[in-house]
Parts: sequence; structure tokens; C-alpha cells
Amino acid sequence: MPETLARSFRYCPRCATPAAKVGRNPLECPQCGFTFYFSPIVGAVAIIGDDAGRVLLLVRARNPGQGKYGLPGGFVDAGESVEKAIRREVKEEVNLQVRSLEFLGTFPNRYNFRGVELAVTDVAFACTVKSLDPIAFNDGEVHDIKLCRPGKRELNKMAFDANRRALEAYLKRV
Repeated sequence: MPETLARSFRYCPRCATPAAKVGRNPLECPQCGFTFYFSPIVGAVAIIGDDAGRVLLLVRARNPGQGKYGLPGGFVDAGESVEKAIRREVKEEVNLQVRSLEFLGTFPNRYNFRGVELAVTDVAFACTVKSLDPIAFNDGEVHDIKLCRPGKRELNKMAFDANRRALEAYLKRV
């Protein structure tokens, strides 16, 4: 079972004083007064549909969720908008150019990174792309792609619950 990010901080990152209350949010150092809030990381998620009602699903090449379905997306870099992150991630992962984005919703998520569970807020957008040709996936992150009308089988095989919930919200709209 991964530990939470808050529980992994046992010392003040500024002065190295042992934490008075491990796992508490915020982390407050009694020695130097340093305070750190364990806020969620922001993720950008793209749901790319076509005119036939199919959605682009990725088969993840690595953990977490190796072999399961995911949606194009990733973490938002510091100083980057969510919209710019979606465009960057879609280009990096499947070599497509996003034409338009429509806000779908936000979905809390948990991401296990090297044994530490990170709180993530995924921001999902319904996206259109200029063309699905030439689609090409990044071998390091994506094992395969699937263009389909997602049903229970695909929804139950999603690597992340937040991706599943975003996809369910999208499917209710189309």
C-alpha cells in the first residue's frame, strides 16, 4: 500500500527538523516556521471523439495501470495552462494536433508514483483534432491505441477511476 505524500515528509525540507505530526496537512515546522500545503497536482485529460461516436483510448505501456486503458493526458507543468498541457500531451502521446477543447469537468484522482500516493485533480476536456491521420503513439508511454464506442468492458478496464468518470460524463453528453 503506497503512503500518502503528507506521510512521506518526516522532516522539514528547509531546516531538517523532525516533523512534529507526520501526515498532517499542512506540514508545519515548529523550529523555523516553514509551512507546506499538500495540494493536489493538476492533470490534463483529453477525450478525443470522432464523427462516428468513437473515442480514442490508449493502452498504457507502463505502470501504474500497464495494459489497461487510459486517455491522452498528463501532468500540467509549472507556468503552463491546462489547455496548453492537453495540446502538448496529445502531440507527445499520439502525434495529433488538438483543434478545439470543450471543458468537461474536474475529477479527483490518486496516482501511485514510486510508492507514494499523490493526490491529483484531473481537468478533462472533450477535444477535436484536425485529423486522426497520421496517428502514431509514443512507445514509451503507449503500448497500443483503440478507437471504439466505449462500453462497460472498456470502462471497467480503465487504469484510473478519474479517467473512467470523465469518459462516463463525456458519453452522457454525446
